[in-house]
Amino acid sequence: MFFGRRKSRVTLEQTLAARPMHLVEAQVMPREDGGISLKVALKQMRFGWLLKMPQGASKTFELDEMGRLVWENCNGNTSVQQIIRKLAQRYKLNLREAQVATINFLNMLTRKGLIGMAIPKK
Repeated sequence: MFFGRRKSRVTLEQTLAARPMHLVEAQVMPREDGGISLKVALKQMRFGWLLKMPQGASKTFELDEMGRLVWENCNGNTSVQQIIRKLAQRYKLNLREAQVATINFLNMLTRKGLIGMAIPKK
């Protein structure tokens, strides 16, 4: 038997009302194609007694133009629903297409530890 915290299910309504925000300090570099590169410093870690992460190590994430729009709106003030509407309007998408793409992209950014979601209580 497993004892511990159970994951609570988040409804679609809560997801759309959530307000994503950056969790890391990233150096943002614009690209010629309209996208951006995010350079994120990695934490210094040890792997056993022999290996150690080099000082100043970083990871770079490449975002296209749509990813840039989403990233720039992850400010803690803009809801997921508002981001979806902006994406749909700017790129002439229907709301369902924009919703699926945006939620999947935000999930990926969350898994990578780049953003967090402030989810309103029920």
